[in-house]
Amino acid sequence: MSNIFSNFFRKASRRETLEAVALISIAVAFNMTFGYFSAFFAVYLSFFEWDYIGPMKFVGLKNYELMVKDLLEGAMGASYLITPFFTGLKNILLYTAIVVPVQTFLAIVLAVLANQKIKGIQFFKVSYFLPATTCPVIVSLIFVWLFMKKGFINYALSFVTPGFQPDWLNDKNYVLMAMALVAIWGTSGHFFVSFLAALQAIPKEVYEAAMLDGAGPIRRFLYITIPLLRPMVTYAVVMGLIGALQMFDLAWVMAGSGGGPGGSGYTIAMDIYNEAFTKLRPGVAAAKSMFLFAIIFTTTYIYQKKYGGVIR
Repeated sequence: MSNIFSNFFRKASRRETLEAVALISIAVAFNMTFGYFSAFFAVYLSFFEWDYIGPMKFVGLKNYELMVKDLLEGAMGASYLITPFFTGLKNILLYTAIVVPVQTFLAIVLAVLANQKIKGIQFFKVSYFLPATTCPVIVSLIFVWLFMKKGFINYALSFVTPGFQPDWLNDKNYVLMAMALVAIWGTSGHFFVSFLAALQAIPKEVYEAAMLDGAGPIRRFLYITIPLLRPMVTYAVVMGLIGALQMFDLAWVMAGSGGGPGGSGYTIAMDIYNEAFTKLRPGVAAAKSMFLFAIIFTTTYIYQKKYGGVIR
C-alpha cells in the first residue's frame, strides 16, 4: 500500500513540475523576446542606419554624433525645433524634479492619515488608491477638459485667486506644470499603499516607548516614522525616477506630438518615438534610448548607493 501511495505522489509531483515549467515558459518567452532581446537589439541598432524596409547599413557612431550635436546646439541656445532632444531632456529633468519629491511626500502624508483609527477610513483608503488604478490616457483626457481655459480648475481657482486663470495647455509656462500635477495625483496613490504597508509593519511598542519618554506626534513622526520608512522612501524615489524620466503618455495626450507651445511639454520618450516612427530613423532613436537608459541607471544607482544603505 505504501508503494502505491509513493508512486502516486511521485507521478503527481512530476506532473505538477511539468505543468509549472509549461506555464512559466510562456512568461519567460515573452520576457526574453520583448525584454532582453529588445534591449540588446536596441544597442545593436544604434550603430546602424535603417528604414525598416531596406538592408541595415553600419554607420558606427554617427547616430550618437547626431544626438550629441543636438545636445550641444541646444545648450548654445538653438531653437527647440532644431534641437528636440535637448528640449526633451531639459523638460523631463524639470518634470522629474517636481514630480518625484512631491509625490513621495504626498504618499507619506496620505499613508499616515490612512493609518489612523477613525470611522470611515476604509472609504478614504479606496479614494486615495483609486487614481492609481485608472488608465493614464483616460486620466489625461479628463484633465485636458479640466485644464481648459474655461474649465473646472480655473473655475475653482477663481474663488481662491481671482484673476489667475491661465490657459494651462496653451501657455508654455504652464504646460509642464499641468502634466506634473496630473502625474502627482495619479501616482501618489500607488506609493501610498506601499507606505501604508510599511507603516503598519512598524512595531507599536516603538511608539509606546517614545510616548512614555514624552515624545509628541511630530517628534514621533520625525524621529521614528521617517527613519523606519527609509527603505520604502528609497523604493518610492527610485521607482518614481524611473517612471518620470521615461514619461510619454501624459505628454502625448496633454501636449500633443509636437510637445505643445514652444515644445514646453516635449519629452525624451516623445522624441525617441518621433525619431523611430515619424522620421523613420530607428538607429537614431536607439542611440537616444541608450542615452536615456544611461541617465536612468546613473541617477537610480547614485541614489541607492547614497541613501539605500539600509536595504539588505
